[in-house]
Amino acid sequence: MTPPLFALEGLKTHLLEQSRACRRPPVDRFAHPWLSPMPLSASGAAHLAFRAGEDKAKAHVPSLAQHHQGDGFSAGDYSLGLFHHDVSEAAIELLRYEEFHDVVAGSLLNLLDAASPDGCVHRAELPHKSREAEPAKPVMAQFALRVVQALGAAGPDWAARHRVFERTARFIGYLEKNHVGLHGLFLTHSSLQTGFDSDILSAGFADKTVEGPDTNAFMVLEYRALAALAGLLGDAPCEARLVEKAEVLRARIEQLLWFEDDSGGRYTALRWQHGVASLEAERVGRRLPDGRTEPYESWVSLLPLYANIPSPPRAAVLIRKLLHPGSYWGPQGVRTTPADDLYFHQAPRVLHFDFKKMGRGPVSNWSGPVWTLSNFYLARGLRQYGAVAAADELCRKTLRLLADGLAAQGMLHECYDDAGRGLWPRSGTFISWNVLALTLQRDAGA
Repeated sequence: MTPPLFALEGLKTHLLEQSRACRRPPVDRFAHPWLSPMPLSASGAAHLAFRAGEDKAKAHVPSLAQHHQGDGFSAGDYSLGLFHHDVSEAAIELLRYEEFHDVVAGSLLNLLDAASPDGCVHRAELPHKSREAEPAKPVMAQFALRVVQALGAAGPDWAARHRVFERTARFIGYLEKNHVGLHGLFLTHSSLQTGFDSDILSAGFADKTVEGPDTNAFMVLEYRALAALAGLLGDAPCEARLVEKAEVLRARIEQLLWFEDDSGGRYTALRWQHGVASLEAERVGRRLPDGRTEPYESWVSLLPLYANIPSPPRAAVLIRKLLHPGSYWGPQGVRTTPADDLYFHQAPRVLHFDFKKMGRGPVSNWSGPVWTLSNFYLARGLRQYGAVAAADELCRKTLRLLADGLAAQGMLHECYDDAGRGLWPRSGTFISWNVLALTLQRDAGA
């Protein structure tokens, strides 16, 4: 059931008003306005005011303490971070409104400006430094294309002036040089890079050891988006080369990552091992008593639907799996790990071992909770393979989840459980890609 009109209007108002509160002015290294995933906390506002030189006397007041000691992310305060994935996907909706053009375009330029000399765009930036050296996931060309298209006739000139194509292509080149595995597929740098922090297909492994369906599906989309950018800028030969790269990668995903057993088919992840002759032995999974490997699965096993990768027969298999109510298809949307899986849980957070820090820390839970982002990706996947009624139902579930949560708690969360309870963060309102609920509403005509 679609939420009542007043609830939908309230949700839209909240999402757009709070998105305005996520805008940040140029500061420190950021030469352009930018967008964070949530409105400023009090300490974040004090910190920005201090960095802007508005009150130098506040350098050591208690409200600034947490930002002198840490970035606040582990406590759920993301208000001083520029996250490439959050802004790139929120842009799908926000670029529909001219008032957000400058801050979304500015976020893209800040990310490109902060890239390392080898072309690596980082996954998270703070105004004064890169939070870490990890690369962004393969969404930057898609992000750039969205901005250029939203700017209309002025888009190509804007892109040329800021060297958007060249710098985005350098990032793709960086991934090609440094993140291709020995199966010929792209390596996931880490589960944190994916944005799906605790996903069972990549979490807990050493960096650059997993070739997963999510990273490779997004790379297909990256090649297609960069090709479209080349076309907009009048470079037909480059466009053709990039289209060919997308098709070669799509075919390799079909050849190597697809797996079938008695439960149906799905896309799996691979980890190369020296001297192993069987592809099946390299699938990421658990060893069964009879010696066979049962591949792990999560919602990213279905994500190639979003990139239009599966053949229609394979897509039908994935859609049947997705729509099973005892598995992925929950009352609030898509469970990020199927409910009938051994590793399903809906805790607010997960402890994750970080090899760089050589210790454990809390990360977001992508092992069962429902997220607006995964609902969006799979609703789009359902729709482009003709499962329109299911896509519309997923849209209504997403809208009801956020509208009911907002009415009950006065805030939005990044993820929810099957009862509709918001899990994280504990305070503030998480905006980011929750704005995609409005895109889903428009897709379904709700």
